[in-house]
Amino acid sequence: MKITQVLCFVVLAGLALSSNARGSQENKQSGNSQVRAEEVQVYYFHTSRRCATCKAVEAVSKQAVKEMGKDNLSFAAYNIEKPEGEKQAKKVGVQGQALLIVGGDKKMNITREGFMYARSKPEKLKEVVQQKINSL
Repeated sequence: MKITQVLCFVVLAGLALSSNARGSQENKQSGNSQVRAEEVQVYYFHTSRRCATCKAVEAVSKQAVKEMGKDNLSFAAYNIEKPEGEKQAKKVGVQGQALLIVGGDKKMNITREGFMYARSKPEKLKEVVQQKINSL
């Protein structure tokens, strides 16, 4: 009789642990899908006076985002000399011209790449933007 009770206890404990492990695995999977579905923003901050390179950084980055065609991805350009742009720049911690990719708690500054490739190698800039977005 005592062996039957111990055996029943072991079986019930095993079932409880396996269902608990399965539930936590499902929570992890649903948590990962929430991270993947999280909104990703690409911001380009500029001033009122803009050179050809500044305009190219915006155009190429915007095109790279558009080509990805993701619902949770957006592009926005802000003039930091205007109130709305100044407010948004403060929100993401920018004080000057910048090209940023923001997703969740991650922020990637790719300003250097933007200005390096926008006019001479626009396809390379598109590739950098898309790689950084995919790495989030």
